[in-house]
Amino acid sequence: ATDISPRAVALARENVEALGLDDRVDVVECDLGAGVEQALLGTFHLVVSNPPYIPSPALAELSREVSDYEPALALDGGEDGLEVFRRLLVWCAEALAPGGAFAFELHETCLQDAAQEAREAGYVDIKVTADLAGRPRVLTGRKQATASLHDASPCGDGIGPASQLR
Repeated sequence: ATDISPRAVALARENVEALGLDDRVDVVECDLGAGVEQALLGTFHLVVSNPPYIPSPALAELSREVSDYEPALALDGGEDGLEVFRRLLVWCAEALAPGGAFAFELHETCLQDAAQEAREAGYVDIKVTADLAGRPRVLTGRKQATASLHDASPCGDGIGPASQLR
């Protein structure tokens, strides 16, 4: 698991320890997947992310229950809400094993554009799934099993196969 926020990393490490998972889960403080070991790239079966995804213009309209407790770093997804998502797509091209999948929580106004960008990047089985309130919320897709995707550089977050974890 990765996060750029030292506070979020500290909390994640506490949770890992409390759940007795410290022998199976590493928590790395880094920008997306920049701290993931090079040897693990191409081995991930699933990358799950809740990146900052609120479009910058919509930040002012957030409810106080969100804006009062969440730092802007965790919310602001750039002008269209997809700034971090685009970096994750690039990283997934390198990090995912052939046939590996991703699931990203995104803002409901951004999902169709995100789905199109994922298709254009060569991902398949693109799907938008609603949250428990019935609002479109999660974009899923899969790296093609045999074809390679666009060249990529490390800059995303994820969880590798259990056999690869500490």
